[in-house]
Amino acid sequence: MGVLTAVLLGGRALAAETTYGVGTQALPLQQSGGTARAMSMGSAVVAVEQGSASLLWNPAGLSKMSCKEIAVHHNSGLGDTVQEIFIFGMPLGTVKEEGKGGSMGGLAASIGYVNYGGFTGTDATGQETGNYNAGDYSVSLGWGKEFLPGLSGGVAVKGMQSNFASKVYSTYTTDIGLLWKVVPSLDLGVSYSNFSLYDKIGEPASGLRLGAGWTIDKHWLLAASSELQNKAMKRIQLGTEYLIGNVDEKANVLALRAGYQLSYPSRELGALAGLTWGLGYTLTKSVAIDYAMLPTGDLGISHRVSLTYKFGCPKKHRAPAPVAAVAAPEPVVLKSIDLEDSHFDFDSSKLKPQGMEALRENVELLKKNPKAQVRVAGYTSMSGTKEYNQRLSERRAAAVRDYLVAQGGIKQSRIT
Repeated sequence: MGVLTAVLLGGRALAAETTYGVGTQALPLQQSGGTARAMSMGSAVVAVEQGSASLLWNPAGLSKMSCKEIAVHHNSGLGDTVQEIFIFGMPLGTVKEEGKGGSMGGLAASIGYVNYGGFTGTDATGQETGNYNAGDYSVSLGWGKEFLPGLSGGVAVKGMQSNFASKVYSTYTTDIGLLWKVVPSLDLGVSYSNFSLYDKIGEPASGLRLGAGWTIDKHWLLAASSELQNKAMKRIQLGTEYLIGNVDEKANVLALRAGYQLSYPSRELGALAGLTWGLGYTLTKSVAIDYAMLPTGDLGISHRVSLTYKFGCPKKHRAPAPVAAVAAPEPVVLKSIDLEDSHFDFDSSKLKPQGMEALRENVELLKKNPKAQVRVAGYTSMSGTKEYNQRLSERRAAAVRDYLVAQGGIKQSRIT
């Protein structure tokens, strides 16, 4: 099994390379998160929201999914090695707002495959024994949910199988994680990866991941994390992402990314080993493509490409446009009733018969036009003082109004 592991890692071990127990390096590529965005940021994404790809790093991040997602992650390089990961994720329950996740959390599942190409086998004396093919398969299922405001937890169960010639080896592990939004701009994350449930190949590298993500503004993200693996590599990871474009609508957005990964003990793969960079482009709110390039010294360059499609997203609630206040329309006055001094008894508000006749004509007109209103004005002769005439005109106007209401059946609200 030790010989097989060395072959899968891409060649002979370097003279200064530290040797670990054989089991700690089982299924090496299946343990690496194969997303272009994560790898271009130096893998410093333990506390970074990644949608369905959170399944590969910190399952607590699945609690933030507000859309359904289908994603394909491709990795090529390191000789003839090719890796493919397919992920489907979806929120569970009601999604009230984008970025808040489902009321019952989020669920994601993945299928992965690594093809290491063909190999020539030899026996203990160096004689060739034939050609062999090698490959790994993996499946995983994870769930995350926000249990307290700002605090989410998640768990993922994984199964992995390695095939070499006629041999088949398998292992089952689990990941657990927490994600805490300390303040709107700062997230902290922790996860434990590859806790062994059952294995027939040797325990995969497991250990603790700690991370932080700082959103400086809506364009710029800084991230840092570390890996403390049992009996294996220790890593410090730094990454950044800068967005250019319409980030509010999440369309036509260009992402510039870079990262660095410092490993201990050093893998001595060359001066650029550990440095990562990449690009991403969000074509629409639904479609995004990402690319990452990872120099690995003498082993060449690893290229990663991710394609993500989102659908079933909640509609963004827009505040209604302010409506200008509309002044109430002036009442429609069909006719103004003007009664002269001769329509009333002298120095009185009592109507004469000719005054009543004039009002009856207006009553008929008002009944034929039920939406029309009537304006009543009272007049007096020029004799008498101004104050006395004003009071008399007001009494005469009131007498006309009373007649229209009592005798004509006109609503008082129609009379001004």
